[in-house]
Amino acid sequence: MDILEFRTQYIDNLRFQAEHEGSEPETQFINQALEDLEAIGELKDPIPMSVEMKGRRGRIMAFDAYAYDDADASLVLITSDFSNEREQPSTLTNSRIAELSIRMRNFLEEAVNGSISDYCDDSDEVIDIAKEFKKYIGKGLINTDIMRFKFYILSDSVLSKQVKSVSQEDFLERPVELNVWTIERFFQTFASNSSEIIEFDTTEFGCTGIQYLKAELGNTDSFDSYLGIVPGEFLANLYLKYGSKLLQGNIRAFLSVRGNVNKGIRRTIMEQPHKFFTYNNGIAIVARSVAFSPDGTKIVHFKDPQIINGGQTTASLANAIIRKEAKNGMENIFVPMKLTVLNVENDMSEEEIDHYNEITKTISQCANSQNAVSAADFFSNHPFHVMMEKLSDRVLAPPIDGNPVQTKWFYERSRGKWEQEQMKLTPAQRKKYCDMHPKSQVVKKEKLAKCLNTLAMNPHQVCQSSAINFNRFAEQIEKIYSESRDSINEEYFKKAICSVIIFDKLDSLVNKSSWYPKGGNKAQIVPYAIAKLMSLLPKDKDLDWKAIWQKQNVYSALAKELLAIAFLAHTYLMDQAGGGLVRTISRNIGTWTGFQKVNYELSDEFETSLISRNETKDVEASAKRAHRFNSSIDQSVEIFKLGENYWRNVYSDLKKEDLLSSGDLSFINSIANYIGKNSLPTTAQCKRLVKIVTKAEDKGYIMPKE
Repeated sequence: MDILEFRTQYIDNLRFQAEHEGSEPETQFINQALEDLEAIGELKDPIPMSVEMKGRRGRIMAFDAYAYDDADASLVLITSDFSNEREQPSTLTNSRIAELSIRMRNFLEEAVNGSISDYCDDSDEVIDIAKEFKKYIGKGLINTDIMRFKFYILSDSVLSKQVKSVSQEDFLERPVELNVWTIERFFQTFASNSSEIIEFDTTEFGCTGIQYLKAELGNTDSFDSYLGIVPGEFLANLYLKYGSKLLQGNIRAFLSVRGNVNKGIRRTIMEQPHKFFTYNNGIAIVARSVAFSPDGTKIVHFKDPQIINGGQTTASLANAIIRKEAKNGMENIFVPMKLTVLNVENDMSEEEIDHYNEITKTISQCANSQNAVSAADFFSNHPFHVMMEKLSDRVLAPPIDGNPVQTKWFYERSRGKWEQEQMKLTPAQRKKYCDMHPKSQVVKKEKLAKCLNTLAMNPHQVCQSSAINFNRFAEQIEKIYSESRDSINEEYFKKAICSVIIFDKLDSLVNKSSWYPKGGNKAQIVPYAIAKLMSLLPKDKDLDWKAIWQKQNVYSALAKELLAIAFLAHTYLMDQAGGGLVRTISRNIGTWTGFQKVNYELSDEFETSLISRNETKDVEASAKRAHRFNSSIDQSVEIFKLGENYWRNVYSDLKKEDLLSSGDLSFINSIANYIGKNSLPTTAQCKRLVKIVTKAEDKGYIMPKE
């Protein structure tokens, strides 16, 4: 697929979704672009909210979404420039970029120094947004939560060749970063199966290079390790330019400089800069590759560096420059660095990308081991996703709407996989692929987390940021996976998809309801309504999941009940907000607890549609048994494939180390003999072998590679 085909398909899809949902193509464009940017880590929990008004002297104040990025303490404003031109796109010029960015500045300036309420109705939600911005920005640079601004322009136009730079002047004494995203840029990012990477020469930041010492560890791993000394000013300026993009591998967000750790860093910068190297623990960086000076004494080029430990140090140095706290300059500030270079390039296969991510994750986990880190922090690499991906490829959805072809729900374990699968297909092959895997049936892991956590009656968590909800969901899945992984089977997958069907159907119904105001709180109403319904189900009753799966839609009685409760949720949340932001109060567990107490009687029609919970349990138990059987067969095959010699070597190693009882050793030897006779180990044998291997590993033994 080339860029022209991608663009045509992209615009056609926006128009189709707009017609289907009764909205505008531009609304679909904004939502799609925000979703894509969040998926690649460019944005965190963006909130759509279109604002356009005239202020003082006729100045236009406008934006279409906003967000916060705790990782670099930034406030993000996003604006759309959508032409809806399918075949002959307009050109995004320097003057248009300046015009759009000024509109975002105008709003912020009025929010901080003026009064937004002078230019809109007293009931307009934008007044609360302006108050929130003003509160976070603060009056100065000490007592503030915002240290930088980020402006995003989302456009379906073609970027003019005259646009050479989009650098911005500081605003309210803080640096401003401007990002322009066109469809072409989205295409380039998704076609490469990777986020845009950072690459630079140290000279770009006034640094001749980084002093280093290579660690000669005598191993055969593909990566290299170095110790280095980084100039503080170089590190600060790097962060001022790239911000949280440097922290993609860091599992901990930037903590406000008012925290105890950061106070110490700040005091050293201000009072004893020459002792910074001695006092500071330093930073840990992972990079894809580096280049050295001609004499080999310094590192002068970095490709895709990620700070996985030391985000507070880096941000504090940058903030010291913004606040002008380094009174004698930063020439005496140096930071210890541990650098891991993975020696990989952009053009990687999916397996290589998984390997790259696994290495980065492991280094990050170990680097942060002095802090309590839950498994949820690293959940994006959990085997659960691999299992769901395999199930999505195996389970066929029933044909609907007269379509004779069965389809598949595409579980997108890695970002942009659905688009990437089509890149090398011909138009005819692509049509066939999309018929089998419709765009409307693509489920991202973050979306699944939202739907399943709603079903688990945790709407207050769902209303949090996508990242927070994902971590809460991860804790549930980690428990299920560790205690009963056979529960994650075909029936589980079908029920998970049903949760997506319910969520999306109610979203659509609310959007078309006469009582729902344009730009309302659908994102909060939907999870609250579904969770309320689930909490009201009689203990011995359940939804008819089979009917939802067979129809690939919500049946009539369920749809009516959900919509009635959605109106109740709308009224309740507006009352609780009391003129404030529904988005904010919906995140409190007290709000959810209060909504559970609101009286509501299920209709007779809906109660009649419910099935016995025992029926659901029987189906789940049967699926669990089938999955356990299939898994046992798979495990037997895997053990058999390792071969007789492999298990003889394991036996010899363990016998020499004297880690196991003679009985356990004898059993391993018998497995080798069994495989030597070309026999497949039984389920019971596999179970005992796994227990023995686990026992050996707990005592320090490392199983040999295949």
